[in-house]
Amino acid sequence: MVEALSAEDFLRNHLEPGRPVVVRRALNDWRVPPPWDLQDLKERFRDAEVSLFDTLFTLEEVATFGDYVDEHTGQGDAGIPPYLRWFTQQSHDQMIVADDAFAELADDWSMPSWLPEGDYLLPPAAGPVNASRDRFPARGMFVCGQGGRTRLHVDPWASDACLCQVTGRKRFIMYGPETGEFLTDSEGGTVDLDHPDESRFPRWKQAVPTLDEVLSPGDAVFIPQGWYHTAIALDDSVSLTWNFTHRVHEERFETFLRSGGGEDPVIRFFLEDVDQG
Repeated sequence: MVEALSAEDFLRNHLEPGRPVVVRRALNDWRVPPPWDLQDLKERFRDAEVSLFDTLFTLEEVATFGDYVDEHTGQGDAGIPPYLRWFTQQSHDQMIVADDAFAELADDWSMPSWLPEGDYLLPPAAGPVNASRDRFPARGMFVCGQGGRTRLHVDPWASDACLCQVTGRKRFIMYGPETGEFLTDSEGGTVDLDHPDESRFPRWKQAVPTLDEVLSPGDAVFIPQGWYHTAIALDDSVSLTWNFTHRVHEERFETFLRSGGGEDPVIRFFLEDVDQG
């Protein structure tokens, strides 16, 4: 956890070696700094269709933004509320997209200043890009009521990620790639830390988290490729997030593509313009 971070320090000490970091108050220079008012977001996007997921990425239902806020925030659910994950366009067959909402919000926020401005392989971009305006894989607004959570997982596409905490507090826990021998089984499953199956994951308690921090509005966290992470909303929560691969990890990304990753519909969607060029 740091109070400030330069672009040079981020590249050398975090992006290249794959080392996570939480940067406090990283978003204070936004035109509309956190916290954002959830009721204001509800009024702006009340009738927009959104996808609600379980504690991982299984779609449970489709609702409106306004109905989700009314039903699952404010008072807190008796159990774990569904998780609203509102992604921008990620593939050609995606039915529900957040592109219009991100376009409306584009002037209100920007990428943290320490992230690279360009030289990305995913999305492919040699010049400057900004996640507030440009397409990125898994770019989305995540909303959940108090108690909402995302189970332990590793992000796809050999990609890194950034998450900006906009509203409410969120506990964020990360385990290094080397703990995979304890947290996964021979079938590729990952332990559910809330309800661990001791027979499938007999050594899961041997995994020690490298990072366990409470994100407050205005904080940002860098999630390197291969790191296991889980999050629990301590309050009603809004986060903005996206994935990326920078050129410093070109070899890693090329290995991913050669191993069949290029057939993933999200990868095809983002790389097709390059292929056609």
